Amino acid sequence: MRVPGFAVSMIIGVTSGVFVTVAATVLDGRAARRPVALPSPTPTPSVSTVAPVPTPTSDPPVPRVAHSPTRPVIDSNFPDPTVLRVGSTYYAYATNDGPTELPIATAPTVNGPWKRLAGDGLPRLPGWAVAGRTWAPEVIVRMDGGTTTYVLYFAARRRGQDKQCIGVATATAPQGPFVPVGDRPLVCPLDLGGAIDPASFVDGDGTRYLLYKTRGHYDAKRPAAIFLQRLTPDALRLVGPPRRILARDSREPVLVEAPELVRRNGKYVLFYAAGWYFQDTYETRYAVATSIGGPYVKGAAPVQSTGHYRDRIVGPGSVDVVSEETGQVLVFHGILKGAEGDTGLVRGMYTADLGWMGDRPVVRGAAVPYEAEHGRRGAGLEAYRRPRASGRRVVGPARGRENWLELRVYAPGAGRYSVRIVYADRSERPVRPALSVNGGAAATVPFRRTAPGRWVAVTVHREFRDGWNVLRLRHIARKAEVDRIEIA
Repeated sequence: MRVPGFAVSMIIGVTSGVFVTVAATVLDGRAARRPVALPSPTPTPSVSTVAPVPTPTSDPPVPRVAHSPTRPVIDSNFPDPTVLRVGSTYYAYATNDGPTELPIATAPTVNGPWKRLAGDGLPRLPGWAVAGRTWAPEVIVRMDGGTTTYVLYFAARRRGQDKQCIGVATATAPQGPFVPVGDRPLVCPLDLGGAIDPASFVDGDGTRYLLYKTRGHYDAKRPAAIFLQRLTPDALRLVGPPRRILARDSREPVLVEAPELVRRNGKYVLFYAAGWYFQDTYETRYAVATSIGGPYVKGAAPVQSTGHYRDRIVGPGSVDVVSEETGQVLVFHGILKGAEGDTGLVRGMYTADLGWMGDRPVVRGAAVPYEAEHGRRGAGLEAYRRPRASGRRVVGPARGRENWLELRVYAPGAGRYSVRIVYADRSERPVRPALSVNGGAAATVPFRRTAPGRWVAVTVHREFRDGWNVLRLRHIARKAEVDRIEIA
């Protein structure tokens, strides 16, 4: 569903090597699917510390391939992806695609180019499972002395039950074939509607855990929830009872699922999806805890959504975090077609740089908004109320000549980013502010006259360095007002 209004975009010129795009999006004071705006945060210079997973070789680092995060790296059906690096080769695994229970693709880098392998990585299901419902795999490496074992967790429909359970299988090679372990599911809470979306986590002390989601979609007493379960060192058996660490709340659409846990600066960050996987409201959220068992405090806004990508990726979710020598990459799926229902649904695989603003994950390509009123400003500007602005406040001219606005913005990787300025301008003559990044050369950003109470946007593209950047907008004059600035 879209907010009523219209949008017109056109290239109007090049200023100081910067392409300027006017996106005249008239939204009657609201932004369609606009991500929740946040204040300009205080920088936290830190590096992620994800618990290491052993690899059987020590090949040299593979350079990251430059690519657009809004273009799928696998443009065919490859949902719920998980990625494993073995030496110089990356392996991706996905939910079943027709009769293929475990689709596998390989690539020389996490960004591709990816090539799907022929055959099935899980050619034989366990006796308890029904074919054609093998979902959301997770593959890990287990090292036992000089022996390397690949462990697969998967969800499958239990025979005689309309519920999913989680099984485990092993292989001696990353491409399989994986052979089921035992004749019973590893996890099968039928009283909670079954279990799906297994995810592995190894803590700093080497303790192994399995996360999964129970399927209580419509049960108010037993809603869909995410559980944490300790595993034996061989990763094949359970230890003790499970612990519920997250459940849906009223801010989230329908349900929570697809957990992915990382450890960062002594804290635990839990990624999860919310919503129906076949709808454009499907999104990625996160929660943070100081202990692995919780309590987990949910972030105020999604990490990524259809709105964050301005419809260039639909329903982004079911993430996997891949740690590289050069940083972290978020792997996820998005809807390529069939977004309005389950029939004919095709979800492709995407990759994007992942960065951190303190405990908050930031995904390259997903817009992060910064409210103008939270930035630094010269004496010639002031903040005042505007009920239709995103934060109900804007920045506009006051008496004085120091009419500049400065915001600290974060980039999860060096490169070219879009800077989208949402503003209103009732000036008789056009206002032409100047935009600079990190004290570099300023480029003119042309504002156009707008009707009272209506907000439009102008987008420019600038080079950012990895991490924190200082963005300065000067010459905000006459009757121009700035609502927010979005970085993507």
